[in-house]
Amino acid sequence: MLSRHKQTVSKHKIFYRYSFFILILLCMLLASIRPNFGGANGVINGNIVVWYFAVPLTYLEAGLLCSPKSLYMAMSDGYLLIFVLSFIYILMPLLARVASCLLTYARVNVWLLKGMEVLYCMPPPFTTSLALSRLADADLPTSVVTTLVSHFFGLFISPVLLYFMLGASTPPLVGVNIREAIYSTLMPLSVGILLQLSNEKCNSCFGIRTEWLSQGLLLLTAYHSFCDAISADASSLQAVDILLCILITCLGQMLVVGLWWILCSRWLPRRILLAALFTSTHKSIGLGGWLLRGAYHGSAHGPAVNLPVSVLPVAQLLLGSLLASWLSP
Repeated sequence: MLSRHKQTVSKHKIFYRYSFFILILLCMLLASIRPNFGGANGVINGNIVVWYFAVPLTYLEAGLLCSPKSLYMAMSDGYLLIFVLSFIYILMPLLARVASCLLTYARVNVWLLKGMEVLYCMPPPFTTSLALSRLADADLPTSVVTTLVSHFFGLFISPVLLYFMLGASTPPLVGVNIREAIYSTLMPLSVGILLQLSNEKCNSCFGIRTEWLSQGLLLLTAYHSFCDAISADASSLQAVDILLCILITCLGQMLVVGLWWILCSRWLPRRILLAALFTSTHKSIGLGGWLLRGAYHGSAHGPAVNLPVSVLPVAQLLLGSLLASWLSP
């Protein structure tokens, strides 16, 4: 009886640990049934829901949970920030470029490879790292700081990288993009910090009540990404090209995560390592789509270039949630 009880408890623990990954798969199933419901042009505009609802609430919660001292300590870790920026904007684009050159000899569609290069030049998304860090019990202040610094830095460096990597010119950033990013991230974060400072018990109180919030908001973002990926125009592509795109994106993501782990596991504490890993190995689909519209607008190869930008974030989110569930306490 005791042995059977232990086995039941063990199964419950395994189910609870991987419950978020199961919910991610459920979101993918729902998106495949009604992809026109939550996409960018769907019944519910996913871009508006994510940008004006999911992102601000994620950073409001982060402000309630992160003390100003912990954020300052994460910001003052210059070696980590330099390494994260170098990994995102130097090493990953170079890896994508080398892989693209090698896969060209395997007769992979060259425009699919260009789409992968585009996405590997992008900054990290605003919410993914924070949600996965909480799931894996990683250091939340490190996740907040590395995500914000990397993303705002990428608003300026990603178009430059795209020009040097592919020779594709993109329109300059307009001020409204930066203002919207500030309104959706820095302002809610500041409000959360002020609320935390105004009440000494706020940190523990909100930490208990909103433990599920970041994961729920990430599920909302995942559903939107899945709808866009399933609705992506692939009519001009062959089935083998689509299958190769999915296979290459999954293998590439596992390679990038393994490389980060090899380079950083010896000099970074576990919680900081995981927080920086989730920041460095995920890419923003929003900025990537915006740059592609500017660089390949009207091009006959636009759908082929755009497909990896839709598929790769989905693969990153699936593998990232699986990794975070596996590493969760």
